[in-house]
Order: sequence, then C-alpha cells, then structure tokens
Amino acid sequence: MRCDLALIHPPSVFDFRREVLFPGPISEVVPSAYVFDMYPYGFLTLASWLESRGFRVGLFNLAAKMLLDREFDPVDLLSKIEADVFGIDLHWMVHAHGALEVARIVKEIHPDSVVVLGGLSATYYWREVMAEHPYVDAVLRGDSTEPLMEALLERVERGASLEGIPNLCWRDGGRVR
Repeated sequence: MRCDLALIHPPSVFDFRREVLFPGPISEVVPSAYVFDMYPYGFLTLASWLESRGFRVGLFNLAAKMLLDREFDPVDLLSKIEADVFGIDLHWMVHAHGALEVARIVKEIHPDSVVVLGGLSATYYWREVMAEHPYVDAVLRGDSTEPLMEALLERVERGASLEGIPNLCWRDGGRVR
C-alpha cells in the first residue's frame, strides 16, 4: 500500500505478547487496553486535513491489531507500507518503548523514508530522542501539526530542505537542527 504519510500508533511496549507485562496504575484510569490501543484523536484531524489537500494518508493502529490477533505480524505490515514519511505518536511516556522500537524497525525496513515522532512526550523530550535514537529523523513539536506536517510532506516530496518549518527539529547530515 502506498501513501504519502503513514501514521502509526504503537503499543506501549512493542513486544508485550512475548514478555510478561505488568500494567502500571495509569492503565487503569485510561479507557483503553493496558497496551494503550487507542490512537490519538489528532490522527483523525491530521489525516482529514492532509487528505483534503491531496495527500494520501494511511492510519495503522499496531497496538489494537497486536492485541486483537496474536498471529498478527507488525513487522510484516510495516514492510508492506510504502510511504515517504512515517509519523509515529509518542504522546504519553508509557509509549516510549513502543514508539522508539517501531521507529527503529521502520527505519531498518525503509531507510530512505523520513521517520518523524510527534506528541506531548516527543515534544518535551525531543533533545533526548534526537541524541539517543539515530533512526528518528525528525520530531514535530507542539500541537499545531496540520500545516506543519503539510509543509514537511511538501518538502520531502520535492526533496527540499526542511529548514524553516516551525517546531520541527531534524537531522541534517549528522547534525540535529
């Protein structure tokens, strides 16, 4: 399947089906499963905005698929997605393991695609993410993502510099900008 942007929602812990997982107390107050299978509402508004401007956007809820089907292979699905940009939400800290592992896998499978993280925790910890996780190409910080993601997609499509996109930090060669 081909899209300009693939929005990926990871489980809180990527390998939760292989490891014993003891959910923390926060999972009991959030109206979703213990692996946080509800993707952010912002995915829908972002996809709608971009599709109205001619972009092809795919939404992929890995957390829900992995939870509902023990035979589901998330790596196989990720390998079948062709996208210029993969957007992965790192909204809450409980998603850190899952989001970063999905980012690593996506970059390994699709080395020429741009891997971008977004969300509250990605915004707050962008320096640490960019310093310690070389497979993350960019972090889109803050809450005004629609026009910023549109600018990112347009520039990636043209092969242009990401310079000047507000709230975006990215890798430029070996440097984080």
